[in-house]
Order: sequence, then C-alpha cells, then structure tokens
Amino acid sequence: MRQTGQFLIILWAALHITAAGVRAEDCGNPPGWLPENLPELLFEHQTWATENLPPDLHDSRRLNLCHADLSGLDLSGVNLSHANLNLSRLVGTNFRNANLDGASLDGAYIKNSNFEGTRLSRASFRKTEITASRFSYAVSDHGLFQDSLITASDFTGTRLEKSHFRRAELHDLNMQNAALSHAVFGGSSLENIDFTGADLSQTVFFRTDLTGVNFTFADLSRADLGRANVQDVIFWDALLYLSNLRAINIGPEERDHITLFCDNLTTARDWQFSYRKKKFLCGSKSLPGKHTLK
Repeated sequence: MRQTGQFLIILWAALHITAAGVRAEDCGNPPGWLPENLPELLFEHQTWATENLPPDLHDSRRLNLCHADLSGLDLSGVNLSHANLNLSRLVGTNFRNANLDGASLDGAYIKNSNFEGTRLSRASFRKTEITASRFSYAVSDHGLFQDSLITASDFTGTRLEKSHFRRAELHDLNMQNAALSHAVFGGSSLENIDFTGADLSQTVFFRTDLTGVNFTFADLSRADLGRANVQDVIFWDALLYLSNLRAINIGPEERDHITLFCDNLTTARDWQFSYRKKKFLCGSKSLPGKHTLK
C-alpha cells in the first residue's frame, strides 16, 4: 500500500509539472536574442533532422531558438522539424512551405506570420498566442494547441486531424473546408468561427462554448457536442448523422427557445438520426437515441 501511495504521489507530481506549462527559466537564452550564425545553425539542424529517423532530440545540432526574436525573417521552405522555438517572438515571419513537423512553439507570440502550406504535424503550440496569421492548407495532424489563444487567423483548407485544442480560445477564424476529423475542443471557447464545408466527423466539443459558429455544409457525423453551450450557431445543411446532442445547452429550455433551436436543427442533413433530448424531437417520427452505430 505504501509503495502504491508513493507511486501515485510521484505520478501526480509529474503530471503537475507537465501541466505547469512553459516557463522562462526553462530557456537559457536571453529574451529577444538572435544568433549571428543562424544560417550555419540551420544547415547543421537540417543535417541532424534528416540523418537518422527519428532524430536524437539530445543532439547538440538540434536547433534551439527558445526566446529568439525571428520577426521579419524569411524561413520559407526551411527544415525546422523538431526545432525548439519555445517562447519565441514571430511577427511577420514567413514559414511558407517550411517543415516544422514535431517542432515546439510553446509560449510563442505569433502575429502577421505566414504558415501557408507548412508541415506542422505533431507540432506543439501550448499556451501560444496566435493572431492575424495564415495557416491555410498547412498540415498539422496531431497538433497540440492546448491553452492557446488564436484570433483573426486563416485556416482555410488546413488539415488538423486528431489535433487537440483543450481549454483553447478561438475567435474570428476562417476554417472553411478544414479537415478536423477526431479533433478535440474540450473546455474551449469558440466564437465567430466559420467551419463552412469543414470535416468535423467524430470531433469532440465537450463542455465547449460555441457562439456565432457557422457549421454550414460541415460534416458533424458522430461528433460529440456533449454539454456544449450553443448560441447563434448555424446548422444549415450540416451532416448530423449519429451526432451526440443529448446534453447540448441552448440556454433556457422554454418553448420559444426550443422552437428556434428546432428551426435551426431541421435545416441540417440527417438531423433525425442525431442523439438528443426527447423535447428536441422537432417533428421527427423516430425518437432520439433509437439509432445505433450499426
């Protein structure tokens, strides 16, 4: 029992340290620095990143630009995979078609930067602030955006499958035709997001605030909106096949509110096959929850 207790204490401590986020003392570089031999370091990093797969993260050739100010630099097409860009400042930086797979940008400040067509699979953006930047047609499968603030940015056609946005704040984003299958938005706040034509199949919106979100033509099949707070959301022609709406919160469940919600819900496709409260029958002949995954 004592060994079990000690193990649980150690496990809790490890989780607590992991959840603490990015701290300035974790980076030995001074804030705002930029190495004079950056081209040489980029060359060494590219050699390291392509020499052995997977690369050794403890190799001295791995690029460590934490706390660096890369504002205004053109890094388009550069291989920065698995680089350390934590706590960096990226204002007007061009990463177009660059390779940032597995890179760490935790705690970074990103503004007016270009990530169009960039490879970002398994990249980490924990506690990162992103504003007025372009990520259109980038590939960020398994991306980590936990506790981040993302505003006024373009994610048109971006692939974000199985990405995590836990406790993130997303405002005024264009995510038209984005691929977000199996993504997780648990405990997040989404406001004025355009998901028109997006693939949101099996995506989780558990305990998420959805305000002014446009799901027109989006694929929400098997999506989980459990305990999501919904306000001014558009479901026009969205696919709701086997979507979980059982614990959705539309505000006061009065007659007028339910009527407005039903008017909105019934503009979607296969809304009759979604799981929802019986009070949201909305004229369907089959009861909610009747349908199985088969």
